[in-house]
Amino acid sequence: MKVTIHRGTHVIGGSCVELRSGGSRIIIDLGKPLMKWGDAEMDFRPYEACSGPELLDEGLLPDVEGLYEWQAPSIDAVLISHAHQDHTGFLNHVHPKIPVYLGEGTRRLIEITTDFTPSKTHLKKTVLLPWPGSFTVGAFRVTPHLVDHSSFGSFAFEIEAGGKRVFYSGDFREHGYIGSKTLDIIRDKCAPGVDALLMEGTMLGRSAEPVLTEQELADEAKVICRECPKAVLVNQSGQNVSRSVSFYKAARASGREFVLDFYSAHVLTELGQCTGGKNLPFPGNQSGIRVWYPKYLTDRMCRQGQDYIPNQYTRWSITKEEMAEKLDKVLLFVRPGMERDLQHIPGLAGSVLIYSLWSGYHDKDATKKFLGALRKMGITERTLHTSGHAPVATLQRLVDTLQPKKLFPIHTLFPQDYGQFGVAVEKIEDGEVKTL
Repeated sequence: MKVTIHRGTHVIGGSCVELRSGGSRIIIDLGKPLMKWGDAEMDFRPYEACSGPELLDEGLLPDVEGLYEWQAPSIDAVLISHAHQDHTGFLNHVHPKIPVYLGEGTRRLIEITTDFTPSKTHLKKTVLLPWPGSFTVGAFRVTPHLVDHSSFGSFAFEIEAGGKRVFYSGDFREHGYIGSKTLDIIRDKCAPGVDALLMEGTMLGRSAEPVLTEQELADEAKVICRECPKAVLVNQSGQNVSRSVSFYKAARASGREFVLDFYSAHVLTELGQCTGGKNLPFPGNQSGIRVWYPKYLTDRMCRQGQDYIPNQYTRWSITKEEMAEKLDKVLLFVRPGMERDLQHIPGLAGSVLIYSLWSGYHDKDATKKFLGALRKMGITERTLHTSGHAPVATLQRLVDTLQPKKLFPIHTLFPQDYGQFGVAVEKIEDGEVKTL
């Protein structure tokens, strides 16, 4: 079996891996890069109008012959680990005859992102991962393993061909609600001694960053909710379902209503129909949930002819006036772009905003403008966050569980730190081919 990491050997995000055995080829993940060399954030705005071939010429699309819609297809399948854009963002360019294998939740999240944002990823030939179970693609036998991550329905892949086994971790952790079951299940279902482990290392170099469990985060949020005399506002990713669960727990334990903007409500409702989502906090499924309608987002969906989406949640709607009457009983989801809506809720001075995102997003222009506007309203900011990625101790546990013969760094800024895990490290460059 031959392994090529087309992108990811020295950066976080933009992952793309090729495995080849005999005449069969598969791709794992096809994401937009998050950053350039040197840890600089990638700005895609100058490239929004570029065609696929132009993106390839710019070095943004991985150079994979036979993968794209303008080429003769020679890839047997694309496997997608989870829905984050740095793993799925270039699926638009895959040849329509090439099947894309992905989880049920991942497919739905991609569709929701296409509905709500300018990032249009129109899926073509999709196949749902048979989980639990395995499937064959060409010479490859693929076994998906459900893992804990900040994206709902994330998978690692165990892949066999030609007498060799590769394990691709994708993005994972064990401090979410699936918790240690992630690695316990892998231990029970995947025999040790894999020939190669392609393991993410997002948290390498961030040892000083605190890593709370989602339950610990929920408990801290509960304290904030009980101590705050006004509203508690939450700025988090609407697609971070585990975090939504954490804040729902905090809201209900402190006697507050869980007030979602209709985008976040839609994410939870749609994922609630997927395998594993039946207990999620979405309107009509759990108590104490209300939905509010930010003007700009509501107007935009109506202009696009998608008013059927916000209209689904009017039964649970709450007005700004109603919130103003009981601010001490409200936990409200907000994000940049909603400043004007918040200015029309009287009495917010003395409220608390919980910032629950990676600190690197704090310096984005839109975020700075948003946070500045809230400060002028008398709203105090608190940071309460935990990573969607595995710290060193969890990475070590995965290595100990799988006992790989070789360890391939991927999705990391610190490939040089992989020597600490006690197995041979195969350091390669993007595009380099390694034979197992």
